[in-house]
Amino acid sequence: MSRKLPAVLAIATLLLSGCGKIDPKIYNQDGPVAEGDMLVEASGGDARHLMPPLVDETGGADIDNLVFDGLTRFDENFNLQPCLAERWTVSKDGRVITYYLRKGVKFHDGVELTANDVLFTYQVYSDPTVNTPEGEFYQMIKSVEILDPYIVRVTYKKPFAPALSLNFNCILPEHLLKGQDINKSDFDRHPIGTGPYEFVEWKTAQQIVLKANPDYWGGKPHIQRFVMRIIPDQTTEFLELLNGGIDAMGAWLHGGMRAEQYVKETDKPKFKDYYNAYKTDELSFSYIGWNFKNPLFQDKKVRQALTMAIDRQTIIQNVSYGQGSVCDSPYPIHSWANDPKDQPWPYDPDKAKQFLKEAGWKPGPDGLLHKVIAGKDTPFRFTMILAQGNVSGERIATIVQQQLKLLGIQMNIQLYEWTTLLSQYVNPRKFDAFLGGWAITPDPDCYQLFHSSQTAEHQFNFVSYKNPQMDRLLVEGQQTLDIGKRQKIYWKIQAILHEDQPYTFMVVPNHLVAVHKRFKGYKVPQLVDPSLNYPQNWYVPAAQQKYQVQP
Repeated sequence: MSRKLPAVLAIATLLLSGCGKIDPKIYNQDGPVAEGDMLVEASGGDARHLMPPLVDETGGADIDNLVFDGLTRFDENFNLQPCLAERWTVSKDGRVITYYLRKGVKFHDGVELTANDVLFTYQVYSDPTVNTPEGEFYQMIKSVEILDPYIVRVTYKKPFAPALSLNFNCILPEHLLKGQDINKSDFDRHPIGTGPYEFVEWKTAQQIVLKANPDYWGGKPHIQRFVMRIIPDQTTEFLELLNGGIDAMGAWLHGGMRAEQYVKETDKPKFKDYYNAYKTDELSFSYIGWNFKNPLFQDKKVRQALTMAIDRQTIIQNVSYGQGSVCDSPYPIHSWANDPKDQPWPYDPDKAKQFLKEAGWKPGPDGLLHKVIAGKDTPFRFTMILAQGNVSGERIATIVQQQLKLLGIQMNIQLYEWTTLLSQYVNPRKFDAFLGGWAITPDPDCYQLFHSSQTAEHQFNFVSYKNPQMDRLLVEGQQTLDIGKRQKIYWKIQAILHEDQPYTFMVVPNHLVAVHKRFKGYKVPQLVDPSLNYPQNWYVPAAQQKYQVQP
């Protein structure tokens, strides 16, 4: 497979030649399905990894969703559907899953996928020397047996309710990776999967390019190329959209328009003549994570006070232009795991002051709260870190800074480039507080985020939260198959999260998508996960195609 870009792809970063000469009314017309064209979309941050076990952020995950397949996948209504496994059976006790693989599925280098690749994938993810945040899920497996080249039996040590949705999401090629150091393999920069798109090129901090897989088992995608451009600044990203440098925001990639752009710009001719705008609920939430390794945040009274000191509804109105809702847990409001009786902590600065006083914080001569910690007089001063280029995040941080100042708390703000933020601060736990967001799955399991065993550098409990009752319930939630009993467990988990506030849960944003009108077949589900917009459903009528791209 050639990894050199054809010269024609250079136009991916240029404006559409002669854009002003094309009557935009043509894009309102449907047309017969046609092959060709290219989708160019922006990401606010570059990928850190494309080796699936190592991926720990959305940039790499979004690309891997196109390059790799799993044994199962969700449809737009979040029902599990066959993928590389054309069917499966589950034993009555929930411990044994037998997968029946599709025959004739090939990796991008032409080698057929078999049960050996499923076994190898298990061996990689369960290897404790591999730096994967998903390893814990594979440790729950007792054995993986090959019954014939296309039948695999997976036996779990105990029932594992999210097994079908959480494990075996990216099947790895044994013939390319066996014997390699997964943490250092060149495969990380040149991935090969079975997915609808093949990897072409990765220019660090510039773009990642994919091409349509002509032999894809689900049918070759009609869109010939996909380019993920790295544009860290959201304002620049929207200008690139209006000027034709990119074709979409939030379509195949996580992200999307800022609320201000959606509210103020989408009714203007320069946008609405060429683009469609969509709004739906986001399958994600934003939060402030409090690092429990910092003595400032070890008292839950303090964390509760910090949450009550932040006016999240005002943030939604002033930063998000009303495009979102306050949240109090990782569970979407439509989810069966969300307790409808649960209510977020109110904005109550007076009660926040009372809680801080009860936690031993007293006003000092410098205007800050002080407390003696480990025998030393300590002012309430810390730094919040976040990704640079996220305009909404910067505005939120500034509002939080001002609101905490009213309580006698000094919060400094530090911005870092995304991959630097993760590798040098979040992953090694070298931070006080972190403003971030999680893209979540339809299954409510949040073991990775809040179990005390998940605090190592490459795991996702980076606030180092520990609660024995939470640990027990998280395990019970995974091992309970009856949905009614499981619901009660997650309601208890939600109540503990409300009480402990390891995060200040901030906002469930609306997902605000912009897609050029020439792309047909785009659908927006009720709860958006961009990976559900399967690319084989997209096409551009021949008369509307923008890029002339060679296969």
